[in-house]
Amino acid sequence: MTNDSDAKAKNKWKSIIVIAVIALLATFFIPMEHWSCKIVSGRYVSEASIIDRSDDAIAVRLYNMTSGDDRIETNTFVVLEGNIPQDAHIGQDIRIGYSFDGLYDNPDQMVQVAYREKGSLFTGFILPLVPFFGSSGTSDDLQVVDIQSDGSVLTYNMAK
Repeated sequence: MTNDSDAKAKNKWKSIIVIAVIALLATFFIPMEHWSCKIVSGRYVSEASIIDRSDDAIAVRLYNMTSGDDRIETNTFVVLEGNIPQDAHIGQDIRIGYSFDGLYDNPDQMVQVAYREKGSLFTGFILPLVPFFGSSGTSDDLQVVDIQSDGSVLTYNMAK
């Protein structure tokens, strides 16, 4: 009887391992969008879209944020300068983390930027859980160079 129960236990473990490997492989094919990093807790956060870019600068259009995370287009445009990732492209969504003063009260500031990236469930959820392989969780700060606004009030969310 013990040989039969040992064989059943081995088969059970083999089945569990096969199912786990298949599930892990499936995560490579399930699409998922995610932010490249987190914004520091407590900062004001706006979403924006890249409308123009060069090697070391991007121009973005800001959105007002609602409590339901909906976006309302504004006539506020910001030029950010610094280390722009090569894969940042026109039309890409970004999040900008401002100082605790907001954008208008401190127009000469460094801001955090997180880029919306397309990937898979593996790259967006599983890989960040693995130490040393996941995203660093930090962004290159960019310098605010220019702000063009119609003067409307910006509504921010707070980073958690």
